[in-house]
Amino acid sequence: MKSNQLKAYLSDDLPHSESLLVERHVEECSYCQSELEKIGGELREIRVLGDIPPLPDAFTEEVANKLAHLPFPFQAQDERMQVALNKPINWKKRSMDIMKKTAITVAGLAAAVTFGTMVSPTFANYVNSLFNTVNQADGGMKNAAAEGYVQEVGKKVTDKGITVTVKEVLADPTRIALIFEMVDKDGKKLDFKAGEYGGEFTLTDKAGKDLNPEGDGWRWGKYGDYMLISKNLRDVFDSAEKVPDELTVGFAFNKIRGTEGSWKLDIPIDMKKAKEVAKTIEINQEYTSPQGVVIRLDNIMTVPSASLLSLETHWNEQRNKEYWKLIEEKGWNDAPEEPRKEMRLTPGEIMQDFLTSYNLAYEILDEKGNRIAGRDDTFFKTLNGIEKNSVHSISSGRGEGDSQTMEWWHGFTPFTGYEKLTFKLHSIYLNEPASFEAKIALDELNKQPVTVENSGSTFTFSKFHLKTTEEEEKIGGYKSEGKGGIIEFEATLPKDIVYITDWKAKDEAGNVYSVSMDHSDGEYIRGKDGRVQFKSALFIDGLEKQPKELTISYGIQEHQYRDVNWEVPIQLDK
Repeated sequence: MKSNQLKAYLSDDLPHSESLLVERHVEECSYCQSELEKIGGELREIRVLGDIPPLPDAFTEEVANKLAHLPFPFQAQDERMQVALNKPINWKKRSMDIMKKTAITVAGLAAAVTFGTMVSPTFANYVNSLFNTVNQADGGMKNAAAEGYVQEVGKKVTDKGITVTVKEVLADPTRIALIFEMVDKDGKKLDFKAGEYGGEFTLTDKAGKDLNPEGDGWRWGKYGDYMLISKNLRDVFDSAEKVPDELTVGFAFNKIRGTEGSWKLDIPIDMKKAKEVAKTIEINQEYTSPQGVVIRLDNIMTVPSASLLSLETHWNEQRNKEYWKLIEEKGWNDAPEEPRKEMRLTPGEIMQDFLTSYNLAYEILDEKGNRIAGRDDTFFKTLNGIEKNSVHSISSGRGEGDSQTMEWWHGFTPFTGYEKLTFKLHSIYLNEPASFEAKIALDELNKQPVTVENSGSTFTFSKFHLKTTEEEEKIGGYKSEGKGGIIEFEATLPKDIVYITDWKAKDEAGNVYSVSMDHSDGEYIRGKDGRVQFKSALFIDGLEKQPKELTISYGIQEHQYRDVNWEVPIQLDK
């Protein structure tokens, strides 16, 4: 299995169905078990948010009015900025120049106009903040930095010649993020590398009560020349009111870049200011799709670093009956009645998990119908092109019950500067059984491509490679780790099918192998007829020699339903 799949699994970037396959593979693969242990719970990077929300019509004038009463005590960051500062001030032009020359995001400035009750910081505070200057900061972080919700810390601890400094903290009712710097005895910065750090984090209130006793949910990641560690507070508190006025984050590293030691500090955080400006707009609208998926839009909470959209989804009675009828007919109700001897899902339980996994896609529109934000939970988001200003690091969900009830919290760059918005449902994604099968003679495949049409899909398999080493290698244009077989292919999926999974391979002797599809290097596009086309490769895990024949199959396909018609107007306080 490839390391990028393991990292995507640990980062919650895989669909639920694909995560199940990874878990099933890791249960039986000692190599991947060691890789997961090495990677730990650490993230390789924080997603970059590239989209910037559109400006309100009166943006420039309003910013100019705000700035007219503020001093500009900051020093120029380079010669280009110094030239700009020495010129006579034209406020309209100056607003645009500042955005370009100091990387002040539109989202951050728009919030400065909207959150009138906040204390406006000088531009120097924003420009100099690491949450603004480091590329990996999402739009919500930049917004919070612009509003003065970054606290300089500067606390440090030294052991074994390594100094750990907490540089800055960003906190509001949706999340806490801390930027760490680590240097050796010569003052050289230590780069973050997954697996080379060990330790734990705690979250307590003023009285010392442990608010996160499981100790989970902390994300570690490289952040420019620094390390960023963050925690989604929605996992702990279900409303801004329940967040204590004072929190303390404690950390205790026991290993840094392979050096064992003890680095401990407590970081107090004042939450009052961020809580005071938190706004929740109740919506409470419900819709039932033709497929029987019930969606309830509960509310939007806006805080300095994000707008958090809360939804609840479940299946109606008819869909639930149809689902259980299918489970009975296929014999997928094979859960053991006796206590399990080992923690492993049965084939039927795996299919149940696939089939009860479903996702949404929707847009947030302004009064003119422009998309200011979008969420798309299919794996290859470029297919629809609606994902915009989504902050995945604070998005989460949880499910319960036989009606497939799910609660969702989706984070976005703050919806500031707007009076009215519209929630528009775009798609519903449902996993369905598939029966694709292709029998391939490998000697023939090595001579010429083999095309197979089956169950509405068309696959052209082109090359077979046998990988005989455990190390990561690039073979046929695709990177893989571990021993196994690699088959390159091109495919066109059936109408409205956007993803396929639950791959298997069986040789002529009846041996069955676990199969994973490469995601990082695949090229997903829509053809002129709207059908999904892509190039990728299959990795056949554990295949040690080339068999005469392989039967390739997949058992699950993700169906995109566009026959939904639901728009919800949302009135905001400007």
